[in-house]
Amino acid sequence: PSESALKRLRNQTFSTKSAQRRHSIQMGNACASIAQSEQQTDFATLPETTFSYPANDEDSYLSWYQKIFSSVFVATNPFLNLPNFPLNTQGNWIPEGVNAVAKQRGANASISWQEISELCGFPSIAHVNRALRLTGSQRVLTELASPADTEKMLEVCKGQNFFVPDEGRFSPLAQLSLARFLKELGHDRIIVANDFGTSPRMMKSKELLLPDRFEPAEIQAMDGSVYICIYTDYHYFLVCQSDQSFSVANPMSHFEGFFADENTNDLWGVGDLCDNAKGS
Repeated sequence: PSESALKRLRNQTFSTKSAQRRHSIQMGNACASIAQSEQQTDFATLPETTFSYPANDEDSYLSWYQKIFSSVFVATNPFLNLPNFPLNTQGNWIPEGVNAVAKQRGANASISWQEISELCGFPSIAHVNRALRLTGSQRVLTELASPADTEKMLEVCKGQNFFVPDEGRFSPLAQLSLARFLKELGHDRIIVANDFGTSPRMMKSKELLLPDRFEPAEIQAMDGSVYICIYTDYHYFLVCQSDQSFSVANPMSHFEGFFADENTNDLWGVGDLCDNAKGS
């Protein structure tokens, strides 16, 4: 079964991936205008998929981005380890004060998906992803979820006082890693947008280091060599790179996760994971 049916059901209240794609095309056009008006580096005309999250769950990441990007890294949002702060109620956002402190503490506040997987006795981080889908908005088909895994993960997190990452947002610790990654690539200025490519604007990549809340869900390099995006219901994000970009900086040096193969899509960490080795 596919999550596409679920997305059709919530079409009235949430933009679908197809809608995101349409907005993303507009983002690409707007970004070109912004770059020109700001007299920044020339912004190349890119295939429309450059600014778009895959339209369907079954769409292979590599196939979707093949016209411009040669690699896609699936990066995880770290859990937060802040023992002296009360946990937020499931379904509510992590308080901004907590995120700010986590950003100040950096790696000392980070708990990886692999660590959570081991504490829960899960075979791989794919099971962590499946468990996370029943936190937050819980917008996932019943047959693709695992209430038992979610219960186990939340029990472990409550016992250790770990904050579960928010869905659809780059965690504060991911933002630190993104800043370092973009700095290594030499991208001092980037184009960011909110969900579905809305409200595109330019910003300095070092602003990712600030304690302020970071809302954008999409990041685009000015030269189009890197595209980073997180979908509204997910707890992981995609780091898409051209050959030239990858030759400068390897995302594995900055994020936890794995490289997508020709079969990797949005179903990599949901449903029946008995034979799923992703993220292992």
